[in-house]
Amino acid sequence: MKKPKSQSSHASSVIASLPFLAIMTCVLNAQAAENFKLRQSPLGSFGGDIATPADNPGFFGTASLTQITIEGIKGPTGEALTKSSGVTGVPLGILVTAFAPTPLNAIKASVADGAVSLTQDQSQLNLAGGYLTESKYADGRIAFVANVPFVKQSRTVVLTLPNATFSPDSPSLSAANRGLINAGLQAKAKAASDKATGDAEGMGDTELSAVWIRHTDRLKVAAGVSVFVPTGKYAVARDTALQANPGFGDFYTIRPGVAFTYNLNPSQAHQDWDAGVTVAGRVSYGMNRVNKDTQYKSGNFVYSEAAIVKVSGNWAAGMNVFSTQQVTDDTYSGTDATKIINGRYKTLGGGPFISYKIPGQDAGLNFQMNNNFQGRNAINVKSYQLRLIKAF
Repeated sequence: MKKPKSQSSHASSVIASLPFLAIMTCVLNAQAAENFKLRQSPLGSFGGDIATPADNPGFFGTASLTQITIEGIKGPTGEALTKSSGVTGVPLGILVTAFAPTPLNAIKASVADGAVSLTQDQSQLNLAGGYLTESKYADGRIAFVANVPFVKQSRTVVLTLPNATFSPDSPSLSAANRGLINAGLQAKAKAASDKATGDAEGMGDTELSAVWIRHTDRLKVAAGVSVFVPTGKYAVARDTALQANPGFGDFYTIRPGVAFTYNLNPSQAHQDWDAGVTVAGRVSYGMNRVNKDTQYKSGNFVYSEAAIVKVSGNWAAGMNVFSTQQVTDDTYSGTDATKIINGRYKTLGGGPFISYKIPGQDAGLNFQMNNNFQGRNAINVKSYQLRLIKAF
């Protein structure tokens, strides 16, 4: 027997009566692009809250706890990143004392590309809050949102360089001297690894958003713009040394976008496959300004995401897929020729989520797992996130 319309509408929402926050806000600040990262979350943000049927005016908030593991850096071909000895700051010319009897310009030696292994564990708490207007504008309400991250990072970097090779016409060097050269080379690689390894914590960069939201029958549309403000803790010296930094530097990122959700079949009483199913999609365009701390400008990017969720009572389960792709090249006005990253940032990922509406409360929980399963010139991320959404 078909349920009454009001009962069916309530059952179709995993977090009924909560505001339409997650459709536009990003739950993690993450920055080829400078240091192989962009001011775009490396994980998806759609969850069970996309099935919410109503937008209640007033104040709302979310708290998101995310555990992230960066498992390395993808190079321009999608394989693990490699860097030559010169790029990593360990050229043979530094090792002056290792071959003192022989003029440096007479040494004909080279070092093959080395491997750069980077792993990072990151715990992040995002506190977001905002207000959804009572008044309507063009049949839609406007939400104003502020999203502030607090980050704790622990990074380990290992630079592996092979021993130098010497050409046949190189001046005669004893085995001992060649051993000294390679020992010095490995010492420099270890010093660079140790310098990049360490911990960091502090406030990240704040995201401010204004979003117009319109809900008609089964369709909900949101269009707005986010601005990332450089409030995060940031040190140029740490950035140069490949150390962890909670912030991204002195620049702004502007990201307009549009998103939608569509409820295929609000009634869960039906046995059809689409009963209680909602689909969602989003696309946004990020524009980076020049980082005044480093004179580096990461290229602009397009972010897209799609999701599907099925609701049954107070529970919902679904999955999302997402992609971030740079569409313009990076630029750099400084003097360090090794700073620029040749190639554009690209990542593809996704994962499942499960949500629960807390009975008797205007609140819901969303647990999500995401994994970047393809990338170029980008960090490779695996994440677990627990998000609490609450209307006040």
